[in-house]
Amino acid sequence: MARAGMPRKFVFVCINERPEEHPRPSCIRRGSAGLFEAFREQTGAYGLVDIKVVASGCLEPCMVGPAVYVAPDDVWYGGVTVEDVPRIVEDHLRDDQPVEFLRISREEFELSPLAGRSDLPPGEIPPV
Repeated sequence: MARAGMPRKFVFVCINERPEEHPRPSCIRRGSAGLFEAFREQTGAYGLVDIKVVASGCLEPCMVGPAVYVAPDDVWYGGVTVEDVPRIVEDHLRDDQPVEFLRISREEFELSPLAGRSDLPPGEIPPV
């Protein structure tokens, strides 16, 4: 059996889950488990044995999740659906062309449900 060797790219798919009452959304509740499986299936279908799909904990851009990060390309995707996976696999993972309309910016990455809540002590989660 042939071995794939060191991966050329890593695809981190957030599958973090928080309690429903938490102010930040959970990628798992937005369908990221299906994304993880779809990425694994699509990379396999294309024979991309040099791509490693990794289930990840929180990647931080929760407000625009489900979040996906591709390394070493330093490309962040947000709001990814299962329907987007073939395009990401074909365009980005196979052909090295990131899918621009799914990329998130620093501003989107840093969105927070706690914006304007500087009165809260560090680490405290406000009631919903």
